[in-house]
Amino acid sequence: MVIPENRYRSTYRKFAKKSGKGKIILLVLFILAAGVAAFFLFRGTRFRKTVQESDPLTLISEYWKSQKYAEIITSCDAYLKNKPMDAYILAVNGFAHFYEGIAQYSLEDRFHYFDRAVVLLRKAELVASRPFSGEIKYILGKTYYHKGKYYKDEAVRFLEASIAENYRGEDSYEYLALAYSEMEMPDKSLEYFLKAADSNPSDLLLLTIGQNYYKLSRYNDAEEYLLRTINRTKDTAIEEKSRFLLGKIYFEKKELLKAEDQYNKILEKNQDSADAHYLLGEIYQTMNDTIKARAEWRKTLQIDPSHYGARLNYYK
Repeated sequence: MVIPENRYRSTYRKFAKKSGKGKIILLVLFILAAGVAAFFLFRGTRFRKTVQESDPLTLISEYWKSQKYAEIITSCDAYLKNKPMDAYILAVNGFAHFYEGIAQYSLEDRFHYFDRAVVLLRKAELVASRPFSGEIKYILGKTYYHKGKYYKDEAVRFLEASIAENYRGEDSYEYLALAYSEMEMPDKSLEYFLKAADSNPSDLLLLTIGQNYYKLSRYNDAEEYLLRTINRTKDTAIEEKSRFLLGKIYFEKKELLKAEDQYNKILEKNQDSADAHYLLGEIYQTMNDTIKARAEWRKTLQIDPSHYGARLNYYK
């Protein structure tokens, strides 16, 4: 039996038409779904962009928490194109330039950031409110200090001005003390070192105070702080520096046995200290014990054959 060819043709066509319509409907739905997704994605992007543009402080604050100073600089520079005298953005940008400058290895790169920090912070200082001005002056003072010896007076001026405005950083007194020291004003330097020690009596700070008292020929005060340093520190290098200076003070005061004790204690922890052996030789020579003096100078030359003082005394 031959099945008529046209018997199922109409059914196939109906099926084909329905299948084609289904594909078209699916395609239309897919396009609509894609459009809706794109719309909301675009809206979301515009919303995030709008939030960032209208509230850059949020983004900058997030960068600040992560110490991303390069990103802060980029964001602030973009913002300042429209609002060049915004005190907050100028200040934050200046702070970021200072900290980014500290992180640089080459002097050229550091000075680039420091110079830019000064420009930004001096602008901010012109328009900032008084409480905020103290913090600006504090960072300005530190920036000037790191710019070199020709800017120490500016460092002092701004750091003292920030304290006068009731803003003091943890290291304000130490920066002032170091600046005055490099300006060869030991009395003022000591004043601020003592203030710094009141809040943070670190071993290095105590040693520095002892060194400043020695420069002022206040040997008893120097001795007190050097002994405090030795009792406090766990750093062998700081202990050794303290004992060397303490030995020098005792030697100048003619307290030779005390000086000898300090140099021997140095050698207990560092047998290869050429200077300790040399200074022991100086003590023994002062005691008129030439044999012991020459023995110490010989040990000095065994450790350091080029030691000038030992060579001069030993072969004299």
